Amino acid sequence: MCGIAGIITSNKQRETKKTVSEMLSTVSYRGPNQSGIKKFGEVTLGMARLSIIDHHKHVIPYEDNSSGCAIVYNGEIYNHSSIRSELSSHYKFNTSSDAETALYNYIEKGERSFGDYNGMYAFAVYDPRTKTTYVVRDKAGEKPLYYTYGKDFFAFASEMKCLLKFVKLQFNKDAISYKAYEFTVGKETLFKDIYSLGPGEFIKIKDGKFTIHEYWKVWDNLIEIKDDEKKIVRDLAELVEDAIMLRTKNCVHKYGCFISGGVDSSLIACIAKPDFIYTAHYDYADFDELQYARLVAKKIKRELVIVKPNKEDFLRTREKIAFHLDSPCTWTSFSLWMLLERACKDLKVVLSGEGADEIFSGYHRYHLLYHDEQIHGLEAMRNYKYLIDRYYGSPVERYVKLINRCENQYDETVRRYLMDSVHQFFEKIEGDVVHSMGLNDFYTTMQVLLQMADRLCMAFSIENRSPYLDYRLIQYGFSMPSKYKINHGITKWVLKEVAKKYIPKEIIQRIDKRGFSAPVNRWFEWDKQGKYDRTAYRNLVLQDWKNVFGVNGDGAYV
Repeated sequence: MCGIAGIITSNKQRETKKTVSEMLSTVSYRGPNQSGIKKFGEVTLGMARLSIIDHHKHVIPYEDNSSGCAIVYNGEIYNHSSIRSELSSHYKFNTSSDAETALYNYIEKGERSFGDYNGMYAFAVYDPRTKTTYVVRDKAGEKPLYYTYGKDFFAFASEMKCLLKFVKLQFNKDAISYKAYEFTVGKETLFKDIYSLGPGEFIKIKDGKFTIHEYWKVWDNLIEIKDDEKKIVRDLAELVEDAIMLRTKNCVHKYGCFISGGVDSSLIACIAKPDFIYTAHYDYADFDELQYARLVAKKIKRELVIVKPNKEDFLRTREKIAFHLDSPCTWTSFSLWMLLERACKDLKVVLSGEGADEIFSGYHRYHLLYHDEQIHGLEAMRNYKYLIDRYYGSPVERYVKLINRCENQYDETVRRYLMDSVHQFFEKIEGDVVHSMGLNDFYTTMQVLLQMADRLCMAFSIENRSPYLDYRLIQYGFSMPSKYKINHGITKWVLKEVAKKYIPKEIIQRIDKRGFSAPVNRWFEWDKQGKYDRTAYRNLVLQDWKNVFGVNGDGAYV
């Protein structure tokens, strides 16, 4: 894991090396082991390095003396050894770093190389042969990449805060997604004129202009899978196990897992058998998962480290979390911060379960559209689609109603935004609402989970690895018959079938699983009945963000 930054400009008056140095200093926690900056004509690249695979000092940016190409890089490419073996007869490698593998793979294959990687990465390559710079983000969006631009420059970085020096600090009222979701998704961020590069995309900068291209999207990479239940469960088990082991075999450090007592994290822990396992526990009676976390600890014979955050911890960490997240988010990230605060004493790498719910349909809200479609599919209803759509609304309209978190449900701007956003994903896998709902969430709400995981882990110089986001699992999950995702009233059915071989049956049989959150509602007495008050928490984190960054502009419209 690292932090990267760069500026491309024809303005010779700009002190680009100094500016890039300041950008990297802002996020020095992303790469505490080493840093380097170099200017290549109009292109200045910088990198702060956190060494995970290779502990030796390197010359960074990484360069090839023959072609003059250079790379700055953030992340891990888990299949880099096999790629390197294919390149070794043509190129001489000076390090064991996967960054150098990505550089020579680009020299060999150009833009086609970007799709070769199984991993999480964001990198920039400068090619002096064509005077072109490429900025690339991984297939699932695990590693962040932000950019901004002006009349005479283009700048990019791993975190938004690195780019604030280039823009007027202002609340971005064009970020409609914040009204819809209570966090930003897609291109827009809450900092006006700072943008996010999407998963599976790259930016090409040449002759003072830039263009954005897609190199890997789920819908372009679906595969044929035979409708054979036993084979699907067997093949998926092999893929899950390989994805998990691939993310542990090149780890020279001790590593751990954060477990909640649900299927996703338990399955990872029981296969990986990490050195450490951690869970967060709050002393309130209506929802307690500690017994399930203890079952996992007993199964893999590891001590369970129990972190017990409290209100004082919440108050102590509020501004720190706001600073590192870069963006307000109504999903509480406090529990993750407290786990990391404890885990950083033991390790450098953690495994986590992001992606399983989106890929394998784990959210309970999916039941609603799924069962609607079962009714619509009845032979007796075949000739009544027009009336059904008038009565219920189309699948897109119904899902928009489910996910819309805008306080004003009649806000037409938000409704149109969500209709357009959801429709683009539903039409990619037309006629299958289960796959469509997961695809929508994969490219929207999951992205904020990845943002939270990356920012908070990096705050402690810890690398987070997400096995379920192995592109082979993504591809398989969205290609299999969706009836194996929700089956007999059970969400994530196929993954639970896989898990039967590895984890305690009590965890598989759970029907009470829900998202993990801190009891802020109780601490602040926002609702005497204990009901979670999203509005109060949203206003709190928005104000924290504005205070920390000194943002101008009124965000009250949300």
